[in-house]
Order: sequence, then C-alpha cells, then structure tokens
Amino acid sequence: MSTKALTFAARELSIECRTDGTLVLSSPLELGKCDWRITDFLPSWAGSVPDRIFLAQRNANGGWDEITYSEAWLQVQAVGQSLIDMGAKPADKLAVLSGNSIENAVISFAAMSMGVILAPISPNYTLMPGGLARLQDIAEALRPKFVFVQSGRDFSAGRSIPELAAATWISVDGAPDTVPFGALTTRTESESFAGASRAVSCDDVAKILFTSGSTGFPKGVLNTHRMMASSLQMGSLLVSPPDAPVQVEWLPWHHTMGSNVILHSILKNGGTLYIDDGRPLPQLFHKTIANLKEISPTAMFNVPAGYNLLCDAIENDLDLGASVFKRLDRLSYAGAAISQGTLEKLNRLTSSITGRRIPVMSGYGTTETAPTISTTHWATDQPGEIGLPAPGLRLKLIPVSDTYEARVKGPNVTPGYLGRPDLTEKAFDEEGFYRIGDTVSFLDPQKPELGLRFTGRISENFKLANGTWVSIGNMRAAILAATRGVLLDIVVAGENRESCALLCWLNPTEAARISKAPAADLTCDPFVIQFLKDRFQEYNETVGSSELICSFSLLKDPPSLAAGEITDKAYVNQRAVLKHRSDQVERLYCNEANRDVIQI
Repeated sequence: MSTKALTFAARELSIECRTDGTLVLSSPLELGKCDWRITDFLPSWAGSVPDRIFLAQRNANGGWDEITYSEAWLQVQAVGQSLIDMGAKPADKLAVLSGNSIENAVISFAAMSMGVILAPISPNYTLMPGGLARLQDIAEALRPKFVFVQSGRDFSAGRSIPELAAATWISVDGAPDTVPFGALTTRTESESFAGASRAVSCDDVAKILFTSGSTGFPKGVLNTHRMMASSLQMGSLLVSPPDAPVQVEWLPWHHTMGSNVILHSILKNGGTLYIDDGRPLPQLFHKTIANLKEISPTAMFNVPAGYNLLCDAIENDLDLGASVFKRLDRLSYAGAAISQGTLEKLNRLTSSITGRRIPVMSGYGTTETAPTISTTHWATDQPGEIGLPAPGLRLKLIPVSDTYEARVKGPNVTPGYLGRPDLTEKAFDEEGFYRIGDTVSFLDPQKPELGLRFTGRISENFKLANGTWVSIGNMRAAILAATRGVLLDIVVAGENRESCALLCWLNPTEAARISKAPAADLTCDPFVIQFLKDRFQEYNETVGSSELICSFSLLKDPPSLAAGEITDKAYVNQRAVLKHRSDQVERLYCNEANRDVIQI
C-alpha cells in the first residue's frame, strides 16, 4: 500500500552570539499569524466531511462507539447551549476528572468554544490512594462551576472536597446528584452559544493544565487559544501535515501532548482518533495490541517504553507488524530519551516488514509551551536528539559547565500560573524568557544545525560528596545503551555520596534471552546478573569518575503510579523513586553483604 512521503523542512538555524557566551537560537522560517482557535475547525469539517469519523472508543461489548464530525458539532452546540442554560459564563471553569472519551471531548470543545475554561485533571488524583490531597490543592485554586466525570459512582470520592462538591456535576452514567450528560445533548436551539463563541478571543485562556506536582504543589498552567494554535502551526511548518490522519492513541488529555498535540492535530487535519484503552505497561499493553490489530494508523505517538513493548510484540507476531506499519508515515516520541536498542529495532522492523524505513522523530516541549519547543524534523538516528527550535520562538542557551541551561520565548509560551503570581514571576527571566529547567547541548558544536540533545533536568541532577555535578540525562542514556536493551529503565542514586549506584528494571523479553535456564524471577538469574555486571564494567571504562557506577539492584516490582514513581505519560520520576525507595537506596551503599545488591 502506497503511503504519502513526508516533506521535511531544511535543517537551518539562526544563532545570536552574546559576549557572555549566551546563545539565542531561532528558525529562519516565518511562523505567520495564528489568529484562529482549534475549536474553529469542528464546524468547518462538519460542513465539508460530515460523515467522516472524528472519534471512536471501545464499548462494553468490545466494539467501537463512533461519532462523526457532523454529530460531534451538533452535540458540542447542544452541550454548550445547555451549559449556558445552567448558568455558565465566560471564565467559569469546568473540571474534568475522568479520562479520554467521546463525551469528554464533546464537553471540552463546547466549553472552550464559548469561553468556559477547561481544566482536565488526572483521574489518578481521584482514584488512587493518596491522590485526594493533590486534588484538594487543585480544587482550592480552581473552584470550578462544573465537574464532568464519565462515572459519577466511580469518581464520587471527589465530592468529599468542598470546592468540588459545590459545583454542578455532570456524568455520563447519570449517577445520583449529577446531571446526565445525555440530557445536555438534546438541546436544539443554540443562539446564545453561537454568540458566546464569537466573543472568544484568541488570547483568552482556553484551558488550564496541571503539572504532575512531582516536586510539590501541582501548578495550573494557563493555556490560551493562541498558544495552542501557535504550537500546532509550528509543527506543520517543519513536517508536512497529514491528510485525514488516523491514529490509535492512549496519551491522556490532561497532559499537553495528549490534548494539544494529538487530539488537536487530529481535529485540525480532519482526521480520526481511536481512543486506546491500553497503556505502555506490561499488564495493560495487550489492549493496545488488540486495537492496533484492528486499526492501522497513519501516524503514531508514544513514549519510549511503549515502543519497547511494541517491538517485543511485533517480533513475536509479524502479522501485527504488518497491520501497524502498512500505512504508517511517522513514529514520534517524547518524554524521555529512547534507547539505542529500541531505535534500532524500530528501524529494522519497519524496513524488514514494509521495505521502507519509517522515520522515527522526537519532540521536546513543556506544559508551559503548549508544548512545542523543538523537534527533529528528520529521521533520528541516535538517542537523546531533540532537534532544532521551532519557527516563531527564540531558544536562549546559557552556558553551565559543559552544557547549556535552556530558556524559551514565543507566542506559544504561557502567560503564567493560575492564582500564583509569585510562581509566574519566578518562571521568567529579566528578558521574558521562560525558564524551562532543563539542560541541553549540541550534537556537534562545530555543526549546530545538526540539532540539540537533551542532557537532563536541573532538578534531577545532583552533586556527589566531592562537589562534582552528575548530569542524569546523559548518564541514563549512556547506561541504557550499554545494557543493550536488557534494562527497561534506571534511576541513578548518588547525591552527597562518593559514587553513583543504580536501581534498575529489567526488560523481561531481553533478559530471558540472556538467561540459560529462565527462572521465574529473572532478577535473581546469575546469567542476567553477570551480563549486566560485564556491561557496567565496560561502561565504567569509558566515563569519568563522576559517572562511575559502584553497585546496582534489580527491582522486582514495577514503578508505582500511586506513589508517583511513574507518571501518567509512563516515564519514571527519578526524585519520587529515590524518595519512595530510600531503604533500597541505603542498601546500595551498605558495606554489609546483601543478596539484592550487586557490587561492580
């Protein structure tokens, strides 16, 4: 089956060099005006392709519930008018506590169309132990007028929070003391909704996205319509936008990538999104596999852990690979650096199954930039690449040791945080650049147009006892590459210690290949342990003293979502793991013999 070839923008870069060593990078491409709102596309597609499927989701019988563009637009108008009838006014807030769904999308686009500020919140805050404390913090800052949930019964714990209990609750299941969502979709007159929609400015706040709060209080990031429009337009200038894309995606809409990139890009380009009920976790990925066997996407976005699991599944089922790859034109990732092994597997599998190498591309951004900062508008060939700055923004690089602190300024940058002028002031420097909190470096300082690599989050980097800084981003990528895919992920310990040590999670598929007689628990397999000792010793021979590894432990239990060890986007939170597993960290440095700690 023929697939439309991607068109990539040239790898070009403009650089302003300052006397203090600071660099300001920008793209030569002109961004142009972004005087539109993502909600403008729904009535447009409803008029031109009314019967095309916009969204689909699994139902209780295992089939797909679908909504077309014309149906979606009719429901958005009806729900918007119903909200007005219920007293909604511009700048009121709608909190969404449940996950991705057709109904979620309808009420979200209705709210944003008419000036009601959307606030999607991680379902885990309501459903997971310990999450209500964070939900309480959010609710006190947000004070929503409306709360939407898929199930009023499942999310009833949210009612224990006064600021949420005071809101009007809307539920799909029509639970007691909630307004049934279905009743909102029957409204036929929508004149007030149309008037409210015309009054919404591109610079009005459309939604508030809350950061994970892994380092403290969850911050409400203000997202204007222009921010979200600019971010999408930047991407379309770098890589040719697809015609009517079809995607199967799980990334949550309370995260900027899931909503501002995936959902909004599908709408902007008149595509179809199949809501994936799976996750890149061993116990849930079978749902993703089942969906991909039925639906062949034209593009795919995932986190590195998801691609690792996908490669393993395809190696065991080449027919799955044929279904996944047959009309795919791009594979994109973000959130963490992909391993060299996974990148090579993707290239090998796409080439062998389809006869063509499907480009693997990486993106870099933050919630505060909606989320675009940079992208590899080319096929990446090494881990850690984050590309070049997108059109319309300026990326300021301030020298820090052998790397650069990154700051950004552009039309896609947030005006600030909900109710926190103090945090807003601290987030920007004297020139108005947003302090990202990350460090980056050039792939080749002599050829800066080749792009940048991510070298770490400033908050994750630490000093050894001798005062030497350890850059976690670089170290993690190098270690995962050294272990040849046998490790899924690692966390580096060593703050105020003499040397670094590792907490590790095995990739069971690759580890089983190392084992001569696979044990029930591969973390105790002597062949696996010896293989990793050998790889770490080889790694130690190639690095400086600050990055040497003295010991490691193979963790039996996966990172805990409830404890914040793994985020909704399925990447490991270094700080949370070190805090939650402090006893295991202590054992890494204990001089006494311990069967769970392997010395190198």
